[in-house]
This record gives sequence, C-alpha cells and structure tokens, in this order.
Amino acid sequence: MHGRSRFLLMIIAAFCGVGALPAQAQTASTLTLLQKNHAELRGEYVGQLQRIAALCREHSFPDGTAEIERLLAPADGQRIRALSLPKNVEPELPADLSPDERQWRTQLRYQRKEYARKLYLLSRRALHAGFPAYAFELVRELAVQDPDHAKARELLGYVQYKDEWVTPYAKKMLLAGAEWDDKFGWLPKGHLSRYQNDERFANRSWMSVAKEATIRQDFAHAWEINTDHYRIRTNYSLERGVELGRALEEFYEFFHQTFAGFFNDPEQLKRLFDGTAPAVVRGGRQYYVNYYRTREEYVERLERAFPQIRVTNGIYLTGDRTAHFYHDETNDHEATLFHEATHQLFFESNPQNRQIGDVAHFWIIEGIACYMESFRRENGEFSVGDPRYIRFAGARMNALDQNYYVSFPEFDAMGMREFQNAPMLVKNYTQAAGLAHFFMQYDSGRYRDALVTHLVQLYSANARKREAPQTLDQLTGTSSRDLDREYHDWLRQCREALGEVPTTPAQ
Repeated sequence: MHGRSRFLLMIIAAFCGVGALPAQAQTASTLTLLQKNHAELRGEYVGQLQRIAALCREHSFPDGTAEIERLLAPADGQRIRALSLPKNVEPELPADLSPDERQWRTQLRYQRKEYARKLYLLSRRALHAGFPAYAFELVRELAVQDPDHAKARELLGYVQYKDEWVTPYAKKMLLAGAEWDDKFGWLPKGHLSRYQNDERFANRSWMSVAKEATIRQDFAHAWEINTDHYRIRTNYSLERGVELGRALEEFYEFFHQTFAGFFNDPEQLKRLFDGTAPAVVRGGRQYYVNYYRTREEYVERLERAFPQIRVTNGIYLTGDRTAHFYHDETNDHEATLFHEATHQLFFESNPQNRQIGDVAHFWIIEGIACYMESFRRENGEFSVGDPRYIRFAGARMNALDQNYYVSFPEFDAMGMREFQNAPMLVKNYTQAAGLAHFFMQYDSGRYRDALVTHLVQLYSANARKREAPQTLDQLTGTSSRDLDREYHDWLRQCREALGEVPTTPAQ
C-alpha cells in the first residue's frame, strides 16, 4: 500500500497525455468550473430535499426534517470535514410504514442516491482534470448522502462483510473468529466475557488484571495492540493502547483520503475511479508506536538516540521508524500524537532512509505536521484546519498584529538546519503552520493538489527530485509575491469570519 514505484514522478509527468494532470498544469478556472458544477448540483439537490422536508412538516414527521437538516449541513471552506459513515448496510423500508411515511422515505432515498451518482461522475472529472484532493472531497460527500455507494466505499477503504461495511483487516479478523471490543481491541471469540469479568490471558494462561499489569510494567513484556495499520506497544494499560489505536486509525483514514494523491500514483487513481482496478486493499506492514508508562521512562529510553528528548511530548524517530509517546495524567497530548503520526506516514511512504528538506523547503515538513495537529474527532465528525486552532491564531497574530513575517522566498529557501537554528524558531513554526493552512484551504483548496505534488517530490526516493523539487510558485502558477499577498488576505478573511479582535500580546 505504502510502497511507491521508483517511477512515480515520471508517471506523474507522463500522465498529462491521459488526462490526470498534475496540479501545476491546471488553471484556476478549471477548478472553479468544477466547483461551479458542484454548487449547481447541490442547489438542485437542496431544492428537492426542501420539498421533501415540507412534506414531512405537513404530515408531522420530525424524524424526516431532522435527517434532511443533517444531510444539508453547509460546507466549511476553512476546514476539511468528514462525517462518520454508518456501519450497517441500509435495510429495506419496513412493510408496515404508513403511505405518507413510505412516500417521503422513498423520495428521500431516491434523491440521495441520485445526487451521489452525479457527485461520483463529477469526482471522476475532477480526478481526470488533475485534482485528486478535490475528487476525494466529493467522494466523502457522496458517501454521506449514499452510505451504500459501492465505489465510494471502496475508494474510502471499506469492503462489505455480511450486512456491514468493514475494513479489509477487520474482515480478515472476523473470518478468523476474532471479535472487536472498543475497550479491549481484537480478542479471540469466547475471551470477551472473561475480560469483562477482570480476567486476562497472558503467557498462555488466565490470570487476574493485577497480575498481568505487574508483568506488563516491564516494557519487554508490554501489551501489544494490533489494528489495521498500527502495532502499539505499551506498559501503561491495554485499554489506553486500544484508545490510541482507535485514534490513530481514524486519523489514518482521514489522512489517506486527504492526501490521496501522495500515496497513489495518477494511473492507479484513474483506474480506481473508473472502476477498472480491483477493490482497494489496505494491508501489509504496520506502523510502530511505543507508549510508555511515565515521562521518566520515555526520557530514559530515548535520550541517547535524541539528546533533546526532555523538551518533547512525543517524537517520531526515523532511525527505528517508531513514534514514541508517554502517559501524562494532565494532558493527553493528542495534537502531538497527530503531529508525529504525520511525520511517520509521510516518511514511511518509502522504505529508503533519506534526508527530507535538508537543503531547502523544510518549513512545509514541519508546517504540514503542525496543520494536522488540528485534526479533531467529535460526535461522529472529523475535521482538520479549524482556524481557531492555536497555531493558526498565532500565525494571524504574528503577521497581522506584530508585523512578523518572513517573506515566502526567504522562508522557502531554508533547509533543516537553518530553520531549526533560527533565533525566532517558535514564530517560524507558527508561520509554517499558517502557511500550510493557507496552501491547504485557500480559495476552497485551490492550491491543495499543488502542495501535495510538492510533498511527493520532497519525500521522493530520488535524491535529485528531493533536493531540487518544483517550487510552490511553479506548481501553483502564482508568483511568490502574489502568494505573500494572498496569504495575508487569507489571514484577514479568517479573522473576519471568526469575528476576531486584533491583539498585540507577546509570544
């Protein structure tokens, strides 16, 4: 899944002839036209659903109006959002419905499926025009409208197992006789009831919770939690390890959809959207995560490999390809979890050890990880890019109130050492986060695919591509001067949308 062909970048360049062009070959008008078509489709859909809502109000069906309001939740251009999808396949309408209820439910199902069908066709157009990020936005929207759309589910990484939508890994575990529990993770069938009664299976025998905890305190005998894409080892608790696994899996799914153009070459994406490739299978190697019982153990274990470990709350080390964290009673450090997970997912896209951003362009390596810190999971909604996030608020304050801004050409020219040794390192991290937010979100994501192409080149196994990638002004077709101007315009737009009052506190 994560291995990248060494010919990926040549494929991206050559693919211009078959339609899935890189973002730099596109004009703003192409994306604008696609977005206009989307708005027209949505406008028609809204009109149809409003008529059904009126029918529900007329016949006193509050459930219908509530469902329609959920389906018509407005988009948010300052964030990327996704809603959780139902696990179960939608059943047939019950036979005992009243004629009025059957009428509105039948009409609603038809309109949802019809809108989803049109969105899928539009997503294919977006992909072929060279905008995979926008294409996946449309796929996520259509999956909310029609959760049983087979192609959307496939593209989002699901397969059907009996009457449920599950991941390929979950299907494999279910076929092997295991069962999932949100507290204990995957267990062999028959074990769950004993776990619920405070028994634990370790060292090939059953024992008490307390006895197992004593054994697991030694990290050499830590709990090991396996999920679709992660292997988490912890000597804190099984339950906390499972919580981390769930958070990381939700992050992984959102991340791979958001950066689909990074992990899939254009030809593969085209085949998937056209339905000429087999179902998406996400399997193979796992990402390693260690979670220590105390901060002291975290420091002791990692200080030799990273002498500055005491100033961190978590770290991804490329040497052992493991993300390391520790338990903190006062702070779950979830932002750090997602920051380091971002580094891990991007770096391990290729098995080769390599220096990233060593010569120049280092800001985006940290900036995109700071951007992904804003990932949030609340009430079945997942999002990233909330402009209220502290990093983005700090970027507005620095640039607009304190007149601190390093021009984009100068900022982009910094390599790793120059960036990390800068006297204003904290402010530069904040600016990197703000710029990543801008390139991901500005003008409904106009520059998002260009940024993804830039990241592909920066993380490439090819040293020449990695050290001399196309710059973002080249990829976007926008001069550095105009990027500086648009960035400041974006900061003001965010401030205005939030009703934020300018401040001048010290940072």
